[in-house]
Parts: sequence; structure tokens; C-alpha cells
Amino acid sequence: MTSQNIMYKLYADIIPVKGHSRSILFDMTKNRYWYIPNELYGILDQAIDFKDLQIVYPDDTGILEEYKNFLQENDLIFEVEPDEIHAFPSIDMKWHSPGMITNMIIDVDSETSFASLSKINGEIGKLGIEAILFRCFSETTLQELKNYIVYLNHDPSNRLRDIQLEISIPEKSNSDSIIPYLKDITMLPIVSTVTIYTLHKKLLTAPAEDIKIQVLEKSVTGPKNCGTIRGNIDSVNLEIISESMNHNSCLNCKLSIDSSGNIKNCPSMARSFGNIAEITLAESLSHKDFKQYWNVTKNDIDGCKDCEFRYVCTDCRAYTERTHTNPEGLDLSKPLKCGYNPYTGEWEEWSTNPLKQKAIQYYEMEKYI
Repeated sequence: MTSQNIMYKLYADIIPVKGHSRSILFDMTKNRYWYIPNELYGILDQAIDFKDLQIVYPDDTGILEEYKNFLQENDLIFEVEPDEIHAFPSIDMKWHSPGMITNMIIDVDSETSFASLSKINGEIGKLGIEAILFRCFSETTLQELKNYIVYLNHDPSNRLRDIQLEISIPEKSNSDSIIPYLKDITMLPIVSTVTIYTLHKKLLTAPAEDIKIQVLEKSVTGPKNCGTIRGNIDSVNLEIISESMNHNSCLNCKLSIDSSGNIKNCPSMARSFGNIAEITLAESLSHKDFKQYWNVTKNDIDGCKDCEFRYVCTDCRAYTERTHTNPEGLDLSKPLKCGYNPYTGEWEEWSTNPLKQKAIQYYEMEKYI
């Protein structure tokens, strides 16, 4: 390879995403990422010829050298001959699932009928559901919920691979012994995590002694606490990024059941597509509007389309700023509970933003913030 012919190309598993104020490079194989200036994003095309760039931009040779060193030191680029570029195709970023539904959220409180909930058991396998998140807002239903999770764990007809449990415990609860009680649940192989939200002092100071259990100091009283967009990036992989590029990162292939048995896209959303006591999940799925948000990506949403986090961020259509809709009437507003400003690159407390107050009042969310 002669020096005058050396060009460079990003590895196929490195995904650059441009935001308004900065960009990000995502490494989908090694689960890592780097913030980069938009100027660097601008040269990450099919192939990079640093010598040619230095001729075109003679005043920026030092910066170009820094870019090259950064990309090489982090193993983001490799050398390639100009006539060999076609031999290194990009990764196919299409997303596909063999199941009609990949995941569910099921909310449970003191009013939940487990007799009605048991009616969906046969459909969990037929729909290809692989993961269920149970959100429990009443400690009085924990025993029934525990029995139901044990049943699902042993049911050979479903395809479940993961069950997660979120439990809300009031500050003045007498259930300070709840962590030992939950060990029977965490022993089930299908259960991956149990998260307890509470302000209960004993629960917060008691050692969990179980890697599946985490106790977080937070008051969660119902579905209106859902939808907060956080600044941490937990996972960077092909599954997450490809789905977000092509579909809605929260609602795609999701089905939810609220604590009253209503079938919804998300328990926090107002619209219901029937109740499990009266209709099957498949019948709800056949409704013409059930999948209306599945293909709404972050590239469609006001503000989010200019954000560098858009392919690793969970969207929320339940609570939005209520500022933009498309001709079909779909809400394309920015999530209400996001405090990131892609135009300044800064995070702020979303609940104190003056521009969000009308939406907060509309959702009657004052007591939840």
C-alpha cells in the first residue's frame, strides 16, 4: 500500500449521528461512544483522504491531524485502497422481529383482576412476546403477582425470555421486610431485575444482598411517573440503534395492559383498544389505529430530529409538549419529560421549564413533579 494512496474508512459497526450542536460516534460492538464536533462528522463519508483534506483546508492541517489521531487511537478507522472501498459494505440497519409483539407492560394495583389477566396466558406465546415489565403500584397485590410470575416462568407454551418487576412502596409502609420476600421471585431464571421505588428509610438502608434487586430513592405512585427521558446512555448495540432508526423506540411491537385491564399502546396513554375481560389481545391488535405510532421515529419528532441522542433515546408519546401534529393527527411533539436542548447541548430540569407548564397542567401532573 503506497502512502499517496492511503485512505481511511470507519469500521462498519461505528455509527455517526449528527446533532445540531455536536455529533456522536456509536460503537455498536464494544458498547461505547464518543462526542465529536460536527466538523469531524462532516468528513466521515465513504472514505477519508486526510492528505487531500489538508490541501483543501491548509489552515486546518493541525485540526485534521488531531482528528486522524483520535480516530486511529480509538480504533475507529482502518486503511483502505481507493479501489477496494466497495469491498467493505455498510451494515444492514433494517430491523425485524419474528413475533407480532416483542414486549409488554402490565400495570398492577389493588383493583387489578388476576382472573381477567389469566385470560391472556395463551396469547403470550402465540404473539411471540419475549419480555414483560410488571409495574406494581400496590403492595397488597404482591402475593398474587408473585404467583402469576411463577406461573409464567413454568408455562412451556410461551416464549418469554425476560421478566422485569418494578414495585412502588410508600414511605410509611410496614413492608420493611419486602426484600427477603422478593428473593423467591429473583430465584426464577426468567426474572432479570426487580426495582423498588420508595422513600421508605429502612428499605433504602437495608442491604439488598441480591444483584437482581435494586432500591431507588424515588416516589412512584402510578403511570404518570412514566416517560422521563434521562441523560445516561445505557446500551449501544445494533438492536437498539436499528430499531430506533426505523421505528418508534418505545411503542414499536409493544402492547400494554393498565391496572384496570384496558389494552393500550402504553399504560400511560389515554386511548384504550378494549379490555382483557371482553376482548382478546389479537382483536385489539387488529384495530386500524393500534399500530399508528409504531413507525414514528425520532427523525419525525420536533426537536428530537436535531438531537444526537435520537437513536439511543427512549421516546414517549404518552406525555408530550403538545406543540406539533402531522396531517394524520399524530402527536409529533417533543417528549414533555425531556430536559435536553439539542440546540445548546445542555440539560436542564424539564419540570421548571416555562414553556412546558401548559402541558404539565393539561396532564394534571403538578403533584407528580
